[in-house]
Amino acid sequence: MRRFIFIFFILAFLGSFSQEEEFYLQGRIIDKNNNPISDAVIYNERSSIRMSSQRNGVFDVLVLPGDTIIITHISFIRKIVTVHELMVNPVVLMELDTVNIRPIDVSGKNRTEYDIAMENIKRIEWDFRPQPDDELTENERMNQLLITENEVERVASHSLNFLTFSPSEEINKLVKRLKKKKEARQFSSSKEKKQKKRN
Repeated sequence: MRRFIFIFFILAFLGSFSQEEEFYLQGRIIDKNNNPISDAVIYNERSSIRMSSQRNGVFDVLVLPGDTIIITHISFIRKIVTVHELMVNPVVLMELDTVNIRPIDVSGKNRTEYDIAMENIKRIEWDFRPQPDDELTENERMNQLLITENEVERVASHSLNFLTFSPSEEINKLVKRLKKKKEARQFSSSKEKKQKKRN
């Protein structure tokens, strides 16, 4: 039993000498124009140590030979390098992270989509009320009413954004439709009464 304990201590003592020691590795971070990149975050995956690059892009980090270093910056694409790569070439070139943003036209007009739709509806000059002197039959008048209403709906749907929704506007539209139907019924009933009187 003593021999076993003695061998264990000898192996532990020799193993402590064979362990790798951490060392500081220095590098420099630049962009494609050789300008230094400051405030880049250098992260050692093994030890979870974070640090930032200086104004001249220089950094030094405590590493072991097998470590992996992750370098990130808000304006550049993330880069992953090994300690071996940094020992061969201590200069890290980072690429700019560009985002294509579509241009936006800004105008001084404060018209809402509802105002634009109302303008389009007024251009049609639509009057849903039956005219006594138009000499149309009831079916012809109803067809004309439906065609005009479809035109108005088409114009309104092209002018309004489908993503906007207002419950009060929808209720107003429903009330207007019900009024139109009621007036159309009154018109048809008054026409029927006139025909009965003539007969």
